[in-house]
Amino acid sequence: MKPRSVTPLTLRELEKLPTPRLLAYLRRLRECEASIENSDWEFHEIASIGGIIFKSSKEWEAQYNLVKSVLAERPNIESGMQGSVP
Repeated sequence: MKPRSVTPLTLRELEKLPTPRLLAYLRRLRECEASIENSDWEFHEIASIGGIIFKSSKEWEAQYNLVKSVLAERPNIESGMQGSVP
């Protein structure tokens, strides 16, 4: 089994995603492992894998902050209220 990675997206790509997909992307980022030192993976096992694998990487931090900034511009929808008419 290979380590799971998250493909980095540009600001434009993130802005095009509907909120549920953006939240799912954020969840995938949060599921990344903390660091290679705290994982069961060896460097040679992850060397050929593209994308973001560990939270300790600068790429993870940049992507996480980018996603949070896009979400901050979205209207808040309370759970269970989607699709209902006020």
